[in-house]
Amino acid sequence: MTAAAPLSTRAATSPGPLEMVARRAAQHLVDWSLAIGAGCLSGLLAGLVVVPLVKWGVVPPVAIIWVPVVAFALLTFAADLLNQVWVPLRRGGVTPGMLVMGLRVETLRGGAPRARDYLVRWLLFTVDGLLLGLVAAVSIAVTRRRQRVGDLVARTVVVRTT
Repeated sequence: MTAAAPLSTRAATSPGPLEMVARRAAQHLVDWSLAIGAGCLSGLLAGLVVVPLVKWGVVPPVAIIWVPVVAFALLTFAADLLNQVWVPLRRGGVTPGMLVMGLRVETLRGGAPRARDYLVRWLLFTVDGLLLGLVAAVSIAVTRRRQRVGDLVARTVVVRTT
């Protein structure tokens, strides 16, 4: 099917609830692994920079703990924002995890979402992630179009590309 085919023509081939929950969970795991990996690398590099500074007396010893932690948190946050908003905006609705799992984000009308739509989806990960992702899993399993809360509010849907 084409990328802009209306959702009604894809209804016959839509995946079952458990298959879509599994695909979306795997996709989210890949995307989060990339963000956390970037955060770990930045925390390690920040630690390598701050240790000599503490030895030379430039910064207080407590910086050995806080600088890597803050670097990890900030870069993980930034990498996730980049991965969930900017990358799919530039790559046709696909994050790296979606590419691996054969998924793509579309609007309910079948077009490409706008930056605002991706931002709403990303902000509502806080709701979908409650109870270790149980809110998202239940929402995907029970909605007709297999949407999580972020998709419902942004009026988007994740479709299979393969």
